[in-house]
Amino acid sequence: MSANFLKLPSELRNKVYNRCLLLEEPIDPWINYNRQQQLTPGLLCTNKAIHREASSLFYAQNRFNFTMSSPTDTALFLRTIGRNNAGCIRHVCVNFPDFYLHAGGVTLGEGSMSIFASIQSSCANLSTLITAPYCTLDIEEKLEELDNPKITEVLKLINTCFRAILSLQEIIVIVYEDDPSSFIRSEMEKHGWIISVMEDGKEW
Repeated sequence: MSANFLKLPSELRNKVYNRCLLLEEPIDPWINYNRQQQLTPGLLCTNKAIHREASSLFYAQNRFNFTMSSPTDTALFLRTIGRNNAGCIRHVCVNFPDFYLHAGGVTLGEGSMSIFASIQSSCANLSTLITAPYCTLDIEEKLEELDNPKITEVLKLINTCFRAILSLQEIIVIVYEDDPSSFIRSEMEKHGWIISVMEDGKEW
């Protein structure tokens, strides 16, 4: 059957791959949502030829959701799929990086730094980074307690973390309609981040 499938024109094979391997919603590697049952990832295991042809499409065109993953889980997933497949990933969803203030200045949370380090080292062709709205709101409220110079300092540090992923082309920060501080979002846009406003109550 697989041999006959490979004899089909590439256009038809790609239609099959698109139907079986692409999902509109982000894919969480660790949670088996009902929506993800629409996927047929077993197709990748049919044989080496189909795996080689279809895996790049699966990893490159789907969005992978790491917002519910621990740093260990994220690193394990990227290591398990292998460097070639991880290198095909182009779109990921993550939590907005957390930060801590101390006498010496500002540092990012250890968990945030670990996840971004894994993505940076494994996803060599990542082009789009998307942050989850609920986590972004938490950080916006935390930032709102600071004065403007400190807000600028924190966002500059976070931007440095983002831009360490050299292949990155778009940083999309999904936020809710309620705007805790126009200054915060203005500063985000100064770094070239795209602010995408989501209606309150709408499921992400």
